[in-house]
Amino acid sequence: MSINKLPKKQVSGYIVGMIPLTIILGVFRLGYIKFFYDSLGLNEVLFIIGMVIFMFINMLNDPLIGQWQDNTDVKKWGSRRVVYIKFFSPFLVIVFALMWFPWSTDAATPIGQFVMFLHFLISISIFDTLSNIVTMAWMALLPDMTSDLGERTRINFLGGILALFASFVVITVPTMVNNRQFFQIFNITVAAISYVCYVVVVKFSKERPEHQHDRSPPLWTAIKQTVKSKSFMMFVGFNFFKTLIASIQLSYVFLFLILIGPENVGLYFLIVIIVGWSSSILCMKLRKKHGFKKLLLRFTTIQFIGGFILFFLVLIPSISIPAMWIGLAFSAFFGGAGIFGVIMQTLPIDEDEIKYGSRREGMFYGINALFTKPTESIGPIIVTIVLVLTGYVQNSPVQTDSAMFGIIFVFYFIVNIFVALSLIFVYFYPLEGEKLEHLEEELKELHQKKREQLNIKTNLKNKF
Repeated sequence: MSINKLPKKQVSGYIVGMIPLTIILGVFRLGYIKFFYDSLGLNEVLFIIGMVIFMFINMLNDPLIGQWQDNTDVKKWGSRRVVYIKFFSPFLVIVFALMWFPWSTDAATPIGQFVMFLHFLISISIFDTLSNIVTMAWMALLPDMTSDLGERTRINFLGGILALFASFVVITVPTMVNNRQFFQIFNITVAAISYVCYVVVVKFSKERPEHQHDRSPPLWTAIKQTVKSKSFMMFVGFNFFKTLIASIQLSYVFLFLILIGPENVGLYFLIVIIVGWSSSILCMKLRKKHGFKKLLLRFTTIQFIGGFILFFLVLIPSISIPAMWIGLAFSAFFGGAGIFGVIMQTLPIDEDEIKYGSRREGMFYGINALFTKPTESIGPIIVTIVLVLTGYVQNSPVQTDSAMFGIIFVFYFIVNIFVALSLIFVYFYPLEGEKLEHLEEELKELHQKKREQLNIKTNLKNKF
């Protein structure tokens, strides 16, 4: 579909939002389990109870936030998306900075444990809600700004490059959590940098005027319309397992560092980011020739088969460490096709606009979160159960052979099963080939009609 590229200033302003997304959520996901469970010593039972409560809060607030944003009164607030970044980002960065100041450090008494539990639950719940409001608004800007799949992927990739450099800010988080005062100062700095980035996003991001007055139907109707979309539900299934994998790999990096050595944290992230980045570039170049779905299927299938072989190789003591490093690079490369997740996610929104006439990014992101956000609790719960059963000792660099097997089992067996399950949903994703081409043409025609109607309304308003 031929379409004019967005101005560089607008693209730059938008992708700056990837910096706070990377460093704030990066620190949170890498640090919060290590901080509360491992360093402060929150009891396993209280931790799991907190994660279950957090799961329900996390999954239920997103559809409400999405519906709220989709029906924003533009005349009153001036925009549908940017206004939420402008007004809620200050609260987000403040809550983030305060999260790392313990309400209790007494893990030996029931009262100390209860206060620690309250701090854990309240902090992560408020942080998540504010993060959802700001991040959902930012993510909704991309499919609103452009309908071109290549440009959406390109902008997402440019954001990934920025995330690459931003990620160097957080790669040492797993090793600095125990130095609490430094960790607190570090996170205050992260909060300040993030707020400056949000100011830039607000200043330069532009919403398409023809979508400003689109509205979502009543909540229950909007939910039913959304979940009836086969393409969307296939994406949700795919994203469920990808998010589940990320919840384990990011939140438990400190466990993987026990296997390869904490001094290798920088090399770990370099391999994950650089190899994954190179793979994404290759996939983007191959997309027009082979199609995003075919590439995603092939890469993920190889990732699963190779991962299954690596599980057994890592269990052989004489080659376990080299196998781990090879496996890390292998997984990063064949996971590079995940760059097409943005296409799988945004195409159902386009399809819905053609069917119902309005763009409802907020509801789609909200329903996606309803199904996938529980993984942020399910992943840690699964890992915690495995750790307890295999005798893991909290906050100890030395573990028994049983505990080491538990860590290997998590990263090389459980994660690989989730990779295989994600393949099912990619296979049944319906928007490809001629159907995709037809969708793109219909969307182009619809947007042209909206622009013409907006121009007529504007001319009449100016005339009278």
